[in-house]
Amino acid sequence: MYFHSVIDDQTECDDRVVNLEQLDTDLQSVGTTPNFAFITPNLCHDGHDAPCANDEPGGLESINGFLQEWVPRILASPAFKQDGLLIVTFDEADNFTTDASACCSGSPTLNTPLPGITGLGGGRVGAVLLSPFIAPGTVSQTEYNHYSLLHSVEDIFGLPYLGFADDDQARSFGADVFTRRLPVFPARPTDG
Repeated sequence: MYFHSVIDDQTECDDRVVNLEQLDTDLQSVGTTPNFAFITPNLCHDGHDAPCANDEPGGLESINGFLQEWVPRILASPAFKQDGLLIVTFDEADNFTTDASACCSGSPTLNTPLPGITGLGGGRVGAVLLSPFIAPGTVSQTEYNHYSLLHSVEDIFGLPYLGFADDDQARSFGADVFTRRLPVFPARPTDG
């Protein structure tokens, strides 16, 4: 969000970094729906703080309410029905300061402790992916982490891998996730 490529162009930043309420309008057609939308609930609705500063319950009750409001809207949109992918995940395990269970087995890079966090993958967190490319009820036993998620998004958009998403252990979601058919990803950019 705070990359200079975003914040240094005020007009573009104002056009593209918008309040979540804009999504209702955007979801009305394939043409107005963004190709990529990163939604971060506020601290009351992200499942973190309980109770919230405004006296809402927060925690799981508030994140559940947030998801019950927004997931049906996204799933009903023409763009999602065409070729959408909705990923619901969390940034850290329950006790990320002591949880060293971040996947991926045997990866010296992805599980190396950093200041403030044990396990670069965020600890053991779950994720739910919904897409026309995924059969309902699909469960994958393959170990993925946040870098795998980034790696997958970069594949979807044909982008070069950034940081730890370029690690050999940060593989993209594969046929274990996309169980109906694999999406067609754009060609990866080449050097030169």
